Formats: sequence, structure tokens, C-alpha cells
Amino acid sequence: MLNNCKKQHKRINIRFYLYICIVRVKDNAKRLAIIENTLDIVFEKGFAGIKMADLAKRVGISPSTLYVYYKSKEELVVSVFKELIKHKTAQSEKDIAKDLPYKLKLKALWLYWINVSINQSKEMNYINQIKQSPYYDLVPDDIKDIGYSVGFDLFDLGKSEGLIKNVDNEILATIMKALLMQTVTMIADNRISLDKKNSDLMFSFLWDAIKS
Repeated sequence: MLNNCKKQHKRINIRFYLYICIVRVKDNAKRLAIIENTLDIVFEKGFAGIKMADLAKRVGISPSTLYVYYKSKEELVVSVFKELIKHKTAQSEKDIAKDLPYKLKLKALWLYWINVSINQSKEMNYINQIKQSPYYDLVPDDIKDIGYSVGFDLFDLGKSEGLIKNVDNEILATIMKALLMQTVTMIADNRISLDKKNSDLMFSFLWDAIKS
């Protein structure tokens, strides 16, 4: 009888474990669906287009379920930004090989953000829009810093090695972003293609602007 109880207890534990695993998968799927639909809405209508009831309907959940994940529209907007910026920053770090010469490291970062801007336009639209909105004031400073960390670390390295101008990182970032966005615009408008020749050319303008 004791063995039967142990077997039954084991079966219950296994069923409970499987149930927990299934619930977690469903929860993660819902969370990703919420994020994806939020990106779609902001891309189509801006932040003013986010209505929690409408978002829940698009995702296929009840408004009360949506509020389990995000207690308010503000929390939703900021949380999506946090997730995006952490992921993009971590990925950009992976794209920069540690053994590359400095100039090629900077170019790798440059090309990473060009590719993201072109191929992940909804994500980049969200990041750019929130930075121009009052919601950005709700983003913790440590999250804001993460978004600039890879670029600023590279700028600091270049300045310490005497390779780029010894000016404030904000100025360097502004120059880089301006040339990067102009490159993305020209590619999007089919004025240039993203091949090695053009990427080398456009990056050379950035390098000439910041090199010491």
C-alpha cells in the first residue's frame, strides 16, 4: 500500500510539473503576443493608438488578463522599451568581435544598427518614438544608459587610444546617429543599396567626421 501511495504521489508530481511547464509556455506566448501587437499599434498609430481594451482584443485575451501582465498603459509602454533596448544592446555586443581592430569594431556597430533599422523597422520605430515622447521620462536611468553603453564604451576606447576626437560622447553619438539615419533613409528610398561598396563609403564619412 505504501508503494502504491508513492507511485500515486509521483504521478501527481509529474502531472503538476507538466501543468506548470504548459502554463509557463502559454504565459510567455501571451507576453510575446502583447509585445508584438503593441509594436504594430505604435507603428501604425503612435502611442496614442494604444487602448488597453483594443490591445487585449487584438491579442485574443480579456482586458483583465492584460492587466495581469501590465498594470497600466504606462507600464506596458516602458516595459516593452526595456525589453527591446536590453535585447538590441546585448545583440550588438555579440556582433563586435573583441579581436577586431578599433575601426572595424566601430564599423561592426554601425552596420548592426543599420541592419536593425532596415530589417526590424517596427522595433526601431518604437525605440525612436519613445525617446521623443513623455514616456521616456518614466524610463529608469539605468535602462537609458544601457542603450548607449556599447557605443559610449567604444568611443571611450577610441579616445584613450588617440584614434578619435576627444569630445563628449553625446556629440559623437549625435554625429553617428545622423549619418546612420541618413544612410538608412537612402537605402529605404532605393537611392543606394546596402552592399560593401556603399557601406564602406557611408562609414568613411562617419570615420572622417570623428577621427582624430
